[in-house]
Amino acid sequence: MPFPFALIARPAGDWQDIFDNQAIDMSISHNMFIRGINAIYAQAAGIQEAQVKPFTFFCISLLGMLHHHHQIEETLLFPFFETKLGLHTMDSNVEQHHAFMDGLTDLETYLKAVQADTETYSGATVIAKLDSFTDVLVEHLRDEIPTLDANKMRAAFTKKDLQDLEAALGKRILAEVSLTTTLPMGLICHDKSTAPYFPPLPKPILWVVQYGLFYLHRDAWAFAPCTVNGVVKPGLGNDAA
Repeated sequence: MPFPFALIARPAGDWQDIFDNQAIDMSISHNMFIRGINAIYAQAAGIQEAQVKPFTFFCISLLGMLHHHHQIEETLLFPFFETKLGLHTMDSNVEQHHAFMDGLTDLETYLKAVQADTETYSGATVIAKLDSFTDVLVEHLRDEIPTLDANKMRAAFTKKDLQDLEAALGKRILAEVSLTTTLPMGLICHDKSTAPYFPPLPKPILWVVQYGLFYLHRDAWAFAPCTVNGVVKPGLGNDAA
């Protein structure tokens, strides 16, 4: 699966149906990561000296958002799903996390060393380190969607079960994510035309991020695959996806 990686097709169903939306929301989140990875691949080799710090900040922020996403899956979402779907039902998803984590951590360590001026930036190094794990990562991002199939959700859970889960998820996201890095990344890696309602967070918070806190790191966000308004930028590997 060479760069550019194709986006995940939106699962069938209605996002306003809570059973359908488990897979739909996950596909939207996973496409954010794919767009971000494509943007890094597309730009890494052409980064000039003055761009190194903001570009590596963008990359580190994307990887941090990916870490947090998988942490929430392993500590909140998957244990919840296994209460009704059965113990170890989500084990294959967790095993796939482990399969790409060493490569992801290696890239993250290198980028942080570049930020700290203990390593020299090399686009070729970034691409080589990406190559070590992105095929496995993107395969995982695709494979996880069917595990949340709407029919499985309807058979195992009540509407209130999933409403409680979504409330717990929203509460945890607001408690843990950074308003100056993670939430801006969520805006600039999401194609708003595919899901205008996403991310499903309080509008006042999103407004503050979009029109205020976003600008704290606007030099880094210049490398994002989308504008802060969710419009996909051309030429970053996501045009045909």
